[in-house]
Amino acid sequence: MKKMVVLMVLLLLVGCSEGIKTEVKTFEFAGEIRKIIVIGRGANIEFNKREIENTVEINVMKDAMQNAIILSGRHTDEGPLYELEVIYENGSKDKIDLWIYANTNTGRFYLNDMYSLNEGAIPAFIKLFDSYKEVR
Repeated sequence: MKKMVVLMVLLLLVGCSEGIKTEVKTFEFAGEIRKIIVIGRGANIEFNKREIENTVEINVMKDAMQNAIILSGRHTDEGPLYELEVIYENGSKDKIDLWIYANTNTGRFYLNDMYSLNEGAIPAFIKLFDSYKEVR
């Protein structure tokens, strides 16, 4: 009996010493992007719908969103400021809700989960969206 208890304790210690493995979930686009349609929502309802097929502009958006980390915790009830319709080369589509805040240089987006925009890419992302507002 004593040997069984010692064996169980050893197994427990070995099992705990492997450490906890956590996997950080990141965002990946579902395929090669053909086009992105940007639609204003909420405070940006006056924003004219914009179709983006330019590779440089698509890459700015990809840099801000690809591999973004999922957010945990509470989120605002504020509706999205933009909606992105991402159209892939294979014809499939994703609709993504987007929030960007130029004054705090932050942003987030929602597609099945809430993600934060990649911090280093946000300034170029905001500059791109500001250029869309200027052209009416």
